[in-house]
Amino acid sequence: MLQMQISIEKITQSIQQHLSDNAVLKVVDESHMHYGHQGHNPAVGVTHVAITIVWKTFEGVNTIERQRMVNTWLAELFRGGLHAVSYMLKTPDETTHS
Repeated sequence: MLQMQISIEKITQSIQQHLSDNAVLKVVDESHMHYGHQGHNPAVGVTHVAITIVWKTFEGVNTIERQRMVNTWLAELFRGGLHAVSYMLKTPDETTHS
């Protein structure tokens, strides 16, 4: 497995390069909540994150496809030790109606 130091900044950059200016992105490190669990590896850096994206381009794209899209953007980081991601991927309309 490729060993790299994963940071919130690297994760954010990996996602932002695919988003347009109207997107809202939030990445939260939750690695500390998984201490002692599988996949937690302080040597890697960030291993568990929560990602929120609000983006108009998600309109007409189902939840699974949204997650697959973002997973492809993070593929290199998954290979490097990013272990788990929880997603909240919505359109602007979905945030005002939920």
